[in-house]
Amino acid sequence: MPANDETGNVTSGAVGTLAEPGEDTGEVVEEPAADPDTEPRPAGAVRALAARLRAAVRLPRGRKGQAVLALVVVLVAGAGSGGYLWWSAGKLPDGVAFRIGDTMVSVDELNAEADRLRALYGLQVPTDPAQLDGFRRALAKADAVRILLDGQAREQGIVIADKTAQDVLSRYISQQAGDGADARAGFVQGLGAAGTSEQAVLDEIKHMLAVNQLFEKQTQGITVTDQQVREAFAQRQASLGTPEKRAIRNIVVRTQDEANQVLGRLTAGAAFEDVARTTSLDDQSRASGGALGLLSAAQLDEGYAKAAFAAPAGGLFGPVQTQYGWNVGQVVSVVPPVPAQFDAVQGTLRQKLVEEQAMSRWQDWLTEQIHAAAVQYADDYRPQDPDAPPPSVLNGQPTPPATGK
Repeated sequence: MPANDETGNVTSGAVGTLAEPGEDTGEVVEEPAADPDTEPRPAGAVRALAARLRAAVRLPRGRKGQAVLALVVVLVAGAGSGGYLWWSAGKLPDGVAFRIGDTMVSVDELNAEADRLRALYGLQVPTDPAQLDGFRRALAKADAVRILLDGQAREQGIVIADKTAQDVLSRYISQQAGDGADARAGFVQGLGAAGTSEQAVLDEIKHMLAVNQLFEKQTQGITVTDQQVREAFAQRQASLGTPEKRAIRNIVVRTQDEANQVLGRLTAGAAFEDVARTTSLDDQSRASGGALGLLSAAQLDEGYAKAAFAAPAGGLFGPVQTQYGWNVGQVVSVVPPVPAQFDAVQGTLRQKLVEEQAMSRWQDWLTEQIHAAAVQYADDYRPQDPDAPPPSVLNGQPTPPATGK
């Protein structure tokens, strides 16, 4: 669920190992929630309704999906103590947090926005005074940009029909809970328990789709030449290949002493699978003897990856501590890296270049709109760096810290 970092940034957090992005299947998939007493799993998990909304809107993984969702997450989750709104000096009426155009947003209205984000996205207001100050400024900035984009959508004649949003939500409910009145009623009941409503979700879907159309309007017509693709391949070839991967088994326990005992049993000849089934805290991998699957180092916590990728095939490693406990692992097999071949990656690389150019154009346009909007903040709500450009986030949401085994 979203969490506040020590700078006051409002970020979207997640638990679980970072799975490599795959091809978009077009299916809406909700990841399972992570158990804090277990190790992270390769598929990862997203524990907020934000994931449900992103899935429901069904934006593709291309430039539209990645770049637009990046902006949406920046809007709803805040951009931290750094920012990108232009500020003009002047006194605002008491009780007003900021003014954009003819719209003045009161402190009470901004607090209500925080409540809305808490219900929809699990946003938590920090209690530490220093973090609260950064949170308050980030929230004001996020709300101002949201208002700006809603206004731009209206000016450009972008209207998302109620039926369009309803169809998106209905498709999600059908895929996740089944068809019929009972399935929908159960979903709506769950929203109420979270402190939100079906209408609030529909409004958020409509906002996301409107921003999506704004993005398409501003980034249409981008092309990448064959020469640009070849030049990019030469520059990025090392990162375009398939990295070394390892099939890993893992056992996670609560304490270092328990981990040392596990390692002792394994060193003495006990079968890893048997020890995992009787000892590991991870419900997901325990039944399969601790099998985590085939993983690259980038999908693992840095400390765990160093140990796992230093061990030979068949070798044991650990104990290694992660946020989920103490881990003892075994390398089952090693798949060597495969260098990138131009013919195999040129299509993906071309799309990546289009995405990068689209995001650059979008950010340039958005920055111009923010400057022109002349957002005015009360002193307690002014972002620390209001004139900075928007952050470039291409993966749909701020990347969660790598975790686990």
